[in-house]
Amino acid sequence: MIESGGAPAVSVVLPFRDAAATLGDALESLRSQSLENFECILVDHRSQDGSAQIAAQCSEVDHRFKLTRTEGTFVQALNHGVAESRAALVARMDADDLCHPTRLEKQVAALRDDPQLQLVSCLVDCFPHASVGGGMKRYQDWINGIVSDQQIREALFVESPIPHPSATFRRDLFVSLGGYLETDGPEDYDLWLRMLLSGATARKIPEMLVRWRDSPQRMSRCDERYSKAQFLETKLRHFPSAVPRSKPLQIWGTGPTARRWSRRLREDGYRIERFVDAIESRVGRIVHGHVIEDVSCLERGDSLTLAAVGILGARAEIDEILRARGFEPLRDYLAVA
Repeated sequence: MIESGGAPAVSVVLPFRDAAATLGDALESLRSQSLENFECILVDHRSQDGSAQIAAQCSEVDHRFKLTRTEGTFVQALNHGVAESRAALVARMDADDLCHPTRLEKQVAALRDDPQLQLVSCLVDCFPHASVGGGMKRYQDWINGIVSDQQIREALFVESPIPHPSATFRRDLFVSLGGYLETDGPEDYDLWLRMLLSGATARKIPEMLVRWRDSPQRMSRCDERYSKAQFLETKLRHFPSAVPRSKPLQIWGTGPTARRWSRRLREDGYRIERFVDAIESRVGRIVHGHVIEDVSCLERGDSLTLAAVGILGARAEIDEILRARGFEPLRDYLAVA
């Protein structure tokens, strides 16, 4: 337990709204942590069911849990929770997810042992298994295959590589970046982009430490801020921080993903040098005023190649081909989706 007047090793920020069906199990998974020196800021975000009573009962019997309330937006609830926290490290968790008993211990140890590390995550297990669809299973496999700082950076403009409730980060970096921001898109992905593009390092504990619940009611499924269109807007908003507008671009791909990216990037002042495609029947066609060329025409040099193909398997093949030709990820090419 936290000694009187002592600071916790980590603060867990857990906002909830009408989560009575799952909140009790989530809190019990926190109470069972091997690391006892933590606090949990429970932010009641306008609940109308019995969630607040469940949280209040927990805080009465375990003083590591503190219940507070906000009437604002979800982003304001998150920022309120961090503002109420006392630790130098902040861990996120949602009211419908579960933590492995060693989650906090291992993530805190990783940040303590590596002063350069700013953001740490872990592998996740999507559940309940019987109802997790094929798309979610593929996404789980993808994010669980991205572990190192280099892998996270290479995937940063494909999709959010870090599930929000699996993350623990340094509070001072979070504050210096202005916390969570109100945008029309995903607040967590926006934060990871700002953190990583500011030079912060990130990695994952290569163990399954969070059970990530999938359900039709999950915010990412029913809130427009988490739509594919808003994810793209978030990527494009931060792209100039990763790639200067003066950098010429070569685009591998001529399908919908490549066309969306090239159109928006040209509107934003980028110069597209060429389009290439590995599908022979597409070579010689016209896309956005360019004759599609064979991939053998790709050149290393001043330009950056964007692997703008939406199919996961195709991205892996492109990566293998480019590496074999001496292209280095982030320096010579970048995957986008």
